[in-house]
Amino acid sequence: MAIILFVLEAFVPELHPTTFLQAAAWVPDDDPERPWEEAAELAAEWIWARSEIEDVLPLLVTNTFQNAIGIRCLGDIARRGGQATPQGKQRFAPGPVLVYVPDARSLRFALDLAHGYSLAVVESVSFPLSEWAAGADALNLLDGSTSAISLPANVVADLDRAVFFGGNNGWSGSHEKTHARSRLAAHVESGRLSPDEAAAYVMSQGVSDKGATRLRVLLEKYS
Repeated sequence: MAIILFVLEAFVPELHPTTFLQAAAWVPDDDPERPWEEAAELAAEWIWARSEIEDVLPLLVTNTFQNAIGIRCLGDIARRGGQATPQGKQRFAPGPVLVYVPDARSLRFALDLAHGYSLAVVESVSFPLSEWAAGADALNLLDGSTSAISLPANVVADLDRAVFFGGNNGWSGSHEKTHARSRLAAHVESGRLSPDEAAAYVMSQGVSDKGATRLRVLLEKYS
């Protein structure tokens, strides 16, 4: 009698090709009247749902430990799963992350911690994230839509070329800076691209926070 052996393979989730997340979501800061607690609750509800799917407690990431004070749903995540900042010394294993009103450094830190899992972001107008959300295929938690890139196709193509040529080292060399200027300066001068949009988009393509900041500063000369 033939014996048939069945080999069970572990489930490997499909990850986004540049953010390496299972899923991403965000709450845009598009209404000055919206309470911060309301925006945080939308993100918290989503990340807890992802936490159940991924079977790992979520982690809260903030710019400083004081940023989450007074917001109950964020405090709950911090108590149960932990809270981290880029300045903190405690180390955390990867897992689902909620990052609250991040700057570029905190967003990169959160992306690294969420590698292989999911990320929810609450945006602040001080660091616009619409093009990051589009590049990351993030779900808009206000209306359930998937964010789409609003930049013209030729601008996106030139951003992608700039990332390919100099994004790996964050435009730290003179040749990479010259190439980025040649591709992107005219778009900024014409108003088709803002330095903030460029920085947010390249972070969705895997560029470091320092690289995104360096590109933003480079392009600010043309805005």
